[in-house]
Order: sequence, then structure tokens, then C-alpha cells
Amino acid sequence: MEEKTEIKRETKKIDLTVGSIPKRVLGFVVPTLIMMLIQSVYSITDMAIVGHYIGSAGMSAANMGGMVVTVVLNVAMGLTNGGNIYIGQLVGARKTDNLNRIIGSMLTFFTIFALVMTAVLLIFGRPILLALGTPEEAREFAVTYLYICAAGTLFVYTYNAFACAYRGLGRPVPVMIFVIISVLLNVVLDWILVGPLNMGIAGAAIATIFSQFVCLVVCMIHAKKTYLFDFKRESFKIHPESLKIVIKIGFPQALQFFITQTSFLLINGFVNQYGVFASALAGATTKVTMFATTGTHAFQACMISFTAQNSAAKQYSRVIRGMLFSMLLSLIWAGLFFAAAMITPEGMLSVFTSDAGVINFKPEYLQVMLIGSVVESLMFCLYGVIAGSGHTFYMFFCAVVSAIIIRFPLVWIFTTYTSMGFMGIAWAYVCAPIASGLVALIYILSGKWKKSRVLSGRQKPENA
Repeated sequence: MEEKTEIKRETKKIDLTVGSIPKRVLGFVVPTLIMMLIQSVYSITDMAIVGHYIGSAGMSAANMGGMVVTVVLNVAMGLTNGGNIYIGQLVGARKTDNLNRIIGSMLTFFTIFALVMTAVLLIFGRPILLALGTPEEAREFAVTYLYICAAGTLFVYTYNAFACAYRGLGRPVPVMIFVIISVLLNVVLDWILVGPLNMGIAGAAIATIFSQFVCLVVCMIHAKKTYLFDFKRESFKIHPESLKIVIKIGFPQALQFFITQTSFLLINGFVNQYGVFASALAGATTKVTMFATTGTHAFQACMISFTAQNSAAKQYSRVIRGMLFSMLLSLIWAGLFFAAAMITPEGMLSVFTSDAGVINFKPEYLQVMLIGSVVESLMFCLYGVIAGSGHTFYMFFCAVVSAIIIRFPLVWIFTTYTSMGFMGIAWAYVCAPIASGLVALIYILSGKWKKSRVLSGRQKPENA
């Protein structure tokens, strides 16, 4: 009884269905943005340490090995987003009595699933890297990096089960704190293991999985102390009715993330045809664009929780106002990075490496890729509304349009049948979010997102 009361008290404090929209949006976005910025800073630092201590082969290896692991980890993000949306809609509908059951079901299921995915990485990791044409100089580095990082899959899957519950409750601050601790530890260990201890690419990977483990432990301690989850043996039982809803919402998003990340992975096969400098440049550019879309993803995360709560409360006009406010700020954020790249692309790339062969290979590649980030700043806010309302299958459709119908075919056409060559890859990236963004906008304008795919029954009417 005490635990239920505590959960309800916490829920009341983060109600996104009332109050000033800018205040509620920024209250969610700011800690989420800080968290993502710190993650991006770590990613940049990681690539910079590898680049300066190991060279272009190390950068290529971290890029290729990391991308294979990211495909698997993004599946976890997609599946746990189902829990985020489900819990958010329960909060909006004032039905929060079964949170312990939902979290316990997710923890048990994702633990089993993580072990399966770890085995998949260990068995198929090397063949995948060979099939993608990983440069010979970086191949063994990439395999080592992938195998060690695969050991952290269990930590990431379990952590995401807790993180989605916090986000569904509208409480991003604890998640921010967990990530800050993990990232700071990762950066310190990265420098020590790769630098003074001279452990090479293995050191970078070990630093990553150890920090992931610490992040999970801190998260579990906080969840126990704040009554988010009771950790009793019987609470780890899988409740089919709860898990079914989580998977129903999360599976299309997991498939979406899998298709999107796999398309990036396959496209790296085209990148690798242009040599190790191109592969290293693509890796560095990925880090910069990830930083540029940090604000975009923070606003998307906000709109998922904001929409989940408000759509369950039938506050549809409030959702649209929140979306427009988020799109404006997200566009400003991405625009600043694009402007910086137009002024000094070489300066941005020199953060990762002093190798002139990488920096001078095609610096305009970074500029074009950041045009795509500007388009994504609007697209992902639309995605947040669609996902938050539970219509994740349509998100999967958008991913198919972007990755399969547009991005991958255009990369093949531009690099094979035009004079663009390597730059054709960047322009294909730009075209993809334009197409999928228009598809998402049409769905928002149709109003179909207002029909809940998560909850049934009567909820309170929209406020006047």
C-alpha cells in the first residue's frame, strides 16, 4: 500500500496534461538534452581518443564495430519505448496501480532477449563485418571492439526497461543523472585504458561495458529507494497481458530502429569502397551529426511522453501546441550546427583526428549531412506525436519509406550511376528524411493519431 501511494505521489508531480506548455516541454527537454549532450560529448571524446592514440584504423574499427552493436541496442530502445508509451498513457488516464507488474514483466523478458541477442552478436559479428567490407587495416580491431561490447547488451537492455518507466512518468531527471555518472566514468576509463595503459581498441570497449554496468547498478538502487520497483521475487513474473501491450506498441518501433540502423550499416559498405580515410571520415561525421540531432531527439522523447499523457486525457489541441513549440526550438538547435559546419567543417573534423588524409578527404560531406539533420529536426517531432499516441506501426511505415524506398536505393544510384561518387551518399541521406517527414505530416493532419491503440474505455474529456 505504501509503494502504490508513493508512486501516485510521484506521478502527480510530473503531470504533463496541465500547466504551461512551454514550461512542461522545457522541464522535460532540458534534463533530457543535458543527458544526450553528455552522451554525445562522450561519443566525441571516445572517437577522439581512439583517433589520436590508434589512428584512422582505430576510428574505422570503432565506427564499424559500434554500428553493428548499435543495431542490436536500438532494438532494445524500440521495445522499451512500448513501455514508455504504455506507462505514459496510464498516467494520463489516472490508472497507475499496475506499474510494478509492467516493469517486472519487462525486466524478465528483456533479460532473456538480451542473452539471445548477445549470442547473435558473438556468432555473426565477424561475418557481418567481413560482408560489409570493413577495411583490412581496421578489420581485427573492429571484431575485437564488437565482441567486447556485445558483453554489455544485458546491461543496456535491463537499464532501458527502467529508463522507459521514468520517461513514461515524465521524470527525465533521474535518467539524466544515471547517464552523467556512466559517461564521466567511461571518459576517464577510456583515457586510462587506451592511453597510459596502451590497451588499444579493447580498452575503449572495456571502458564502455563497465560504465554501462555501473549505470545499471545506480539505476536499480534509485528505483528501489523511490519505490519505482520493489525487486521482490514474485514481481519478476511475466504478466502476459501487460507484456503483450508493451510488445504490441514497442515491436513496430524496434523494427523501425532495426531497419533504419541496418540501412546505415549497409550504406557503410558503400563508404568502405572509398578506403580507410572515407570510413574514418564517415565515423567522425556520424559523431558530429549525432551531436547536431541531440536537441531533436530530446524533443522527440518529450513529445512521446507529452503525447502519451495528453492523448489519454483527450487533450489533442494541447498535443499540437506542444509539437509546434518543440519543432521551433528543435529547428533552431540543428540550424546552429549547420551554420558552424558551413563556416569550418575542417575545424569540426579536427576534433577527432589530426590525420590530414581524413580531414581533407571530403570535408563538404559533413556539410551536406548536416542539411539532413536540419530536416530531421522537424521530422522527429512529428514522429514523437505518432509514437506517443501508440500508432507505432505507422512509424515503422515511415522507416520503410526512409530507409528502404528512399535512402538505400538513392545511395546505390548516386554512387554507381552519377558523378557524385562518395558525396552521393550524403545527398541520399538528405532526401530520406524529407520523404518520411512528409509521410508523417500527412498522418498528423489526418487526425488518425487521436484514436488510442493502447487504452480503451472512457477517459476524462479534453479541457476547454
